[in-house]
Amino acid sequence: MFSSFVKSMYNSADRISELPLEILASILSLLPLKEAVATSVLSRHWRHAWASTLTLDFDPEKTLFGFTYLSRTLQDKKSRSYVNWINRVVEQHNGPNIESFRACFDLDCRFTSSIDKWIEFALKKRVQVFVLDFVKIYGFNKDAYAFPRKLLGLEKEFASNHHYVGFKSLKVVYFENVDVTGEIIEYFLSHCPVLERLSVSFAKSLVNLRVVGPLVELKYLVLNYCFSLKSVEICDTKLVSFIHIGFAIDLRLSNVPSLVEIAISGMNTHRLCASTDFMRLAFTQLSCCLYQLETFMIDITLMEYNKDHVFPILSNLKHFELTADPDYEWGLSQLSSFMRAFPYLQRLTLKLRVWGSEEKRKLQKAAKCPHHYLKVVEVLKYRGRRNIVEHVMFLIENAFALEKLVIDPTNRDCHHSGSEWGKRARLKEAKARRHAMHLKNKVPATVEFVCL
Repeated sequence: MFSSFVKSMYNSADRISELPLEILASILSLLPLKEAVATSVLSRHWRHAWASTLTLDFDPEKTLFGFTYLSRTLQDKKSRSYVNWINRVVEQHNGPNIESFRACFDLDCRFTSSIDKWIEFALKKRVQVFVLDFVKIYGFNKDAYAFPRKLLGLEKEFASNHHYVGFKSLKVVYFENVDVTGEIIEYFLSHCPVLERLSVSFAKSLVNLRVVGPLVELKYLVLNYCFSLKSVEICDTKLVSFIHIGFAIDLRLSNVPSLVEIAISGMNTHRLCASTDFMRLAFTQLSCCLYQLETFMIDITLMEYNKDHVFPILSNLKHFELTADPDYEWGLSQLSSFMRAFPYLQRLTLKLRVWGSEEKRKLQKAAKCPHHYLKVVEVLKYRGRRNIVEHVMFLIENAFALEKLVIDPTNRDCHHSGSEWGKRARLKEAKARRHAMHLKNKVPATVEFVCL
């Protein structure tokens, strides 16, 4: 069915048809891909206009919802249908360039031949934004697609066939459940002169990575859930933001004057005996840029509180994002320690990691820590539980300059329409929203209250 935009184009097809093909391609690039293809029926002039579109976003729409709960046969059928769709478009595309290419589906090494061709196609078309998101509902794909080393000339027999002009155009690269090594990432960094954003998630073969040298233009680097990762060295670069979620790593930073945003975590498979070692290690690793940070994100879910540990005072920090267990008995004291260490903080995001049903543990009281600059507090994955409410009230009582409180019960990890898991998550969110409206009565009238 045509969108209202396509219908309006149909009504004025004669006038628009007078436009040059390049302009038509630019117009069609603003449409979802399926709607752009649908314009081929408007007239003879439009029949192949979509094939020059600059944006190839293969949006699965609702196809992935409930995918995990299908039989293996139906999963395979949907995956092959998705791959065939991309193959048809790639074969028919006749424009000289594309600005973006995005594939997002539950795919693995069974489709290596097709995916290899997509990569070669995108590079030959001088793609600028390249996304391969082979999403898995439960994280790692044991049969993950491996990025082809031969395409980069990293295998001797293919060394003379890897000079793709497209590397010079890449600005954004996003890989999820695409297995890459440090060697492959470093190739991208050295051969993509305008690459600014790189995100890699669930890459099981990524062990060591070096981001080194003033010629590296990278500004934003994200490494999430690469559980084999042991070390990262970042030196003499223009990097602005480094995000790492996963096990604690050997992080070496030096001469990174532009680095103002960092996220780290000390994830482990069991609760640590004490967080002191990780916190000391983390702040030691960040020593060269610690006092220039403006945004700091940390996951302390599995860390014990140590009342004797003193955090350094970070006067430049404006935004702090804390992921924590709201039922940990010393949680308020942890929160208080961070607030004292960040005296000019303006925005605090509290991400709650709730484990199962409500814990009966009572939170230990924390000393007051008046804060005179904190203006915005966001509470993510809110639930109407006693300990969570205590965290919110603690922040309200101690943030003297508070202007806005945002409560967001949404659990984005569970939004899979059609699955029982997703339905239960949405019921919990609805209940949390109702509870949040009661919480509103405890918020001072001078504070804007927002429930998403």
